[in-house]
Amino acid sequence: MTTTSRPWLDSSLPVTERVKLLMSAMTREEKVAQMVQISYSVVSEGDADNWARLGAGSFLHVLGNNARRLQRLATENRLGIPVIFGIDAIHGHGIHNGATIFPTQLALAASWNTSLAEKMGEVTAREVCAEGLHWTFSPVFCLGRDLRWGRIDETFGEDPFLAGKMGAAAVRGYQGKNPADADRIIACAKHYIAYGESTGGRDSYDSSVSMRTIRDIFLPPFVEAIKAGCFTFMAGYEPVDRLPCSANAKLLRGVLKEELGFDGFVVTDWSNVTSLLTRHSMGRDMKDVSKIAIDAGNDMIMTSPEFYEATLALLKDGLVDESRIDEAVTRILAIKFKVGLFDVKEKVKTLRIEDDPTARDAEAVFGCPEHLDASLDAARKSIVLLKNDTVDGLPALPICGISGKGRAVRTIAVIGPNADSVRAQFGDWTFFTHPVPHLDAVPTFRVTTMLDGIREAAKREDIRVLYDKGCDIFDPAKNTIKKACHIAAKADAVFVAVGDTLVQTGEGHDRANLALSGAQDELVEAIKSVCAKKEIPLISILVNGKPLEFSRVAAASDAILETFNSGTLGGKATADIIFGLVNPSGRLPISFPRTTGQLPVYYNQIPGWHEGRYFDCEATPLFAFGEGLSYTTFRYDAIKLSSERARAGDTVDVLVTVTNAGNREGTETVQVYATDRVASIVTPVRELKGFAQVTLAAGETATVRIPLPVDTLSIVTPEEKTVLEPGEFEIQAGHDSRPGSLLMAVLTVE
Repeated sequence: MTTTSRPWLDSSLPVTERVKLLMSAMTREEKVAQMVQISYSVVSEGDADNWARLGAGSFLHVLGNNARRLQRLATENRLGIPVIFGIDAIHGHGIHNGATIFPTQLALAASWNTSLAEKMGEVTAREVCAEGLHWTFSPVFCLGRDLRWGRIDETFGEDPFLAGKMGAAAVRGYQGKNPADADRIIACAKHYIAYGESTGGRDSYDSSVSMRTIRDIFLPPFVEAIKAGCFTFMAGYEPVDRLPCSANAKLLRGVLKEELGFDGFVVTDWSNVTSLLTRHSMGRDMKDVSKIAIDAGNDMIMTSPEFYEATLALLKDGLVDESRIDEAVTRILAIKFKVGLFDVKEKVKTLRIEDDPTARDAEAVFGCPEHLDASLDAARKSIVLLKNDTVDGLPALPICGISGKGRAVRTIAVIGPNADSVRAQFGDWTFFTHPVPHLDAVPTFRVTTMLDGIREAAKREDIRVLYDKGCDIFDPAKNTIKKACHIAAKADAVFVAVGDTLVQTGEGHDRANLALSGAQDELVEAIKSVCAKKEIPLISILVNGKPLEFSRVAAASDAILETFNSGTLGGKATADIIFGLVNPSGRLPISFPRTTGQLPVYYNQIPGWHEGRYFDCEATPLFAFGEGLSYTTFRYDAIKLSSERARAGDTVDVLVTVTNAGNREGTETVQVYATDRVASIVTPVRELKGFAQVTLAAGETATVRIPLPVDTLSIVTPEEKTVLEPGEFEIQAGHDSRPGSLLMAVLTVE
């Protein structure tokens, strides 16, 4: 390639000029090809090669040397336009067997630590780049409000504010300050919009929410994605108020592109355009639905290859405005230029491995010590201590052996179906599940399960470890509850790991009933009988993709640790907390129900006549949003506002005095909520407006300053107008979302 024959290769020119030059040289066929994304997992190798030669804009799910081959074919054609290779690197480059697996988004959200989300993005970007790929379909900005939905694990929880901040941090981690750097990738905000609010929690079903609700609840996290500079958005599968997202011109072209000023490109989700024909019956043929998708504002079409011929036919017949095609391709090419695909050698790997020594060097990036350390740090800070009662005068956790820094034990029993389960610990979107299910896959790298982690720590503490699975997630013929009880009777403390497994969580695995499967409840209760007689603690470890019905487990347990899906070294992180090497600091990003019928239980609900009570169930969740314990105790002494009166555009600082009243260092997450006392519409009982973490030594006191932009107190009217109404707002600060844990000050907005 030369700048003489291909002037768009001149990197000194502005991106807009380079795009214009390239567009002027392109045929209709070449433009439409740029709008096509081909899935390598569903086409033959020969078809994939032909699409590369044709100039397809993107491929997804290409691993190993296949990306190099396809890139070489693409860049050798007439215009030499590089391919964008996309991959579902959701919590690490997990589809690559050997990559660093981080805690899932839901688990990571439990850290309430945006720096960790950014670090996850940074590490993932390095490993994705090492394989010659450029684009991750992450982060997910959907909200986890209906716990029956299988993809709760992919969300940052139930709250728009927390999800927006964590997601924006992940975007910054993926793309970096200079997205053209060789070790940075393109982020994708998904699934736009209200995807998680589908009817009955069933994946990809209709979402019957108003535009007012979309603007109020579901849009704010995506606004944070735009502020963070996210280059791409993905349109959701589901109809919103009967109109599929990929056919919704108001949401895509109107709100996203025109109103919010998003200047990247929109990619459909898997086969969305084809589904407009086959599932949603919105057209008679591919020409009809391709026109709908183009006019709505989609730029790149995922896994609907028929779109190519259909769109060329539309252009030939004058049924679609060519300016729509130009707009889409301009957006796609602009991103390719911005991220260095035309300029940065490492971004476009075209040489064979034997010809490129850097390829062998890249392999060493996967699961390297630095990356594993980052994954371990994330796992440690994501684990939530939900209960820690005293047994025989001492807290159940932490435990110790020869170190003497906790409950002294000599023998512990590890029991439960998830105590030694790599698949449960990893969760969805790894080589076990994608791009095709392969549940019997074997990791090519060392994974530390909970059992592994406890055994390693126990060896250092001179503690004996006994193990039995106890029961199977599904098969009662594999239950060994009697044996597990026998083992428990020999121990000084018992750990039981329960939860779910891959076929019960993740995409396409929605649940009508959130009860623990198999005999897990019975196992915990049987073990409790043994522990009660011996006066020893029973500690339950939750390994799960989302909140389940844990009421029976909670009642039987002396201590509970929520680990969600904690990644490669999640077992070591769990052991570090069990043995007191790490003080737990996680806080729930999502509320836990007492029973499935109690749903929804998210904290920021609209107040009702009867305080949300059921006749046969308590009104409160089992565990509330923001909740989590520590091995120390934090006391909230005072709340003060930097100003008690404010106007639109102002920022008021919330000053909260916190004291570590315990006997060891710990990290507290100070949470700030707001309640509108009088409004023209019914508003939630409270909404998260800010948070900050502070690490305090034993006995130390600090005043934590959390900025509160007054405009965040605005409401969205039924007319879809965002309005800041004057009046009084209760500004609350404390440990979690429960009203009894919150201090209050009053802010008057003029």
